[in-house]
Amino acid sequence: MTFCFQLRCRTLLAAFLLYSAAAQSQSLEKLSASVVTRQVQQGKSVTIKGDMYYQRNGNMVTHFTYPREVIILANKLGETRIYDPKQNAVLRYQNAMFSTQTTQLAYFLNGNTTDMGLTQIGYVQDKTYYVQKLLVTEWKLKVADPKAQIQRIKIVYDKMNPVYMHYAGGDGKLIRKVFYYNYQPIEGRPFPTTSTEIVYADKDSSVSKTTYGGFLLNGSANSPYFNYTIPANAKVH
Repeated sequence: MTFCFQLRCRTLLAAFLLYSAAAQSQSLEKLSASVVTRQVQQGKSVTIKGDMYYQRNGNMVTHFTYPREVIILANKLGETRIYDPKQNAVLRYQNAMFSTQTTQLAYFLNGNTTDMGLTQIGYVQDKTYYVQKLLVTEWKLKVADPKAQIQRIKIVYDKMNPVYMHYAGGDGKLIRKVFYYNYQPIEGRPFPTTSTEIVYADKDSSVSKTTYGGFLLNGSANSPYFNYTIPANAKVH
């Protein structure tokens, strides 16, 4: 398992966890979907395809099938295992940021899009206005912290659905943009099946577009990957 591919897997896991938490709608026990992510950075394009299997208890399996097979197991505690079947090797780590419970898109299907979780992480709303028919809210840190990388956040709504967010530093320079679109109802909640994220670095930026499809819910979601187990003889890296 190459180091670069490990990094891509971790990055995509963070993005895909946005989707997994959305499956926590009260009537959902299991949810699966196909996922395609296209990422462009430093003039190079990478496409990664796979399928996701999420259970209400917080367990999630992501089965990447292209460009190579990799299987990621994650849970609500942030315990993550990346398994390479070809090499029969597994990488283990734990980080709260990879918990399947602490993710942003949970707020879509739970109907909590008024603040997108910003209140919980220490931000307060300080501006509200309209740009044509779009509602815009702006947020700042509740307790001033000049050392914090993200000082201000903007959310834009179209008919009460978030369609855009951006994160800025103290100098107003944008750090990250996220666009949400192609909404469709899942268990009665509008869910953005496509998102595009732009992350700005000092000398470059990366653009990732993630599309979800083929949703299967509860009894219709019966893949054996829901209960996938890494072989006991896998080499630990």
